[in-house]
Amino acid sequence: MSIPPFPYPVPSSVPADPVLREFYPEFVERWLADLTSQWPEIVERNDAEEMYRFGHTIKGSFLQFGLKELAGIGKDIMAASAENDWTTATYYVNGLTEILQVLHQRNNSSEPGASE
Repeated sequence: MSIPPFPYPVPSSVPADPVLREFYPEFVERWLADLTSQWPEIVERNDAEEMYRFGHTIKGSFLQFGLKELAGIGKDIMAASAENDWTTATYYVNGLTEILQVLHQRNNSSEPGASE
């Protein structure tokens, strides 16, 4: 069985709203930290309800930042929680982590205003 390609692309632009754009680098860093610290703890506790809440928080946070395409990852994690499917949820968490790592690199390597 092969793993399908990750269905969510790396966003090509930052949020259009100037206020969101200002906080975007911090948003990316915070979520990278949460995914790498909180997710392993959730997995260790094997708590499907907590998995659901984590997915719900991802969905809402990414929608608030105008990252509608990435909010779908939260929905996928929520759906995985209904099946107690930790493999699928971890697949989406890992994919989101990789996307955020790319965004973090962009934030730290671009000149101010370069990604606007």
